[in-house]
Amino acid sequence: RLGTQMRYMLAQRVFRKCGKKVRIFHEVEFSFGYNLTVGDGVTIHRNVLIDDRAEVVIGDDASISDYANIYSHSHAVEDIHDVGLHRTEIGARARITYHSVILAGVKVANDAIVGSMGVASKPVEAGWIVGGIPAKLIGQKSVKP
Repeated sequence: RLGTQMRYMLAQRVFRKCGKKVRIFHEVEFSFGYNLTVGDGVTIHRNVLIDDRAEVVIGDDASISDYANIYSHSHAVEDIHDVGLHRTEIGARARITYHSVILAGVKVANDAIVGSMGVASKPVEAGWIVGGIPAKLIGQKSVKP
């Protein structure tokens, strides 16, 4: 408990914005921190990587599970030195589950779920449950207003 409180205090000073009641577990890694906006009630579990070279936004009450990776940059196919920066967004109440990957520029909408080990390479619509590589629609849940 003390560790999550300490990480929360640091996040309030480093992140672009850090909401209330944010829980960040151990071994979470950020590229910079200052390009990261985190809403109220967000939980970031252990061993998560958030690449915030460009902007990353995580909405209220979202949950990022263990070993998930969220990216905001990509490399051109022809030239590895050609780096593209893209805003990546995780919507309110969205869940990014164990070992899943959100690629740069992808928006995971409100109430969506990216299943374990799924790779979201395209937008995930509100309430969608996606899984696989690349992630595809496998179910739907209700969306809060």
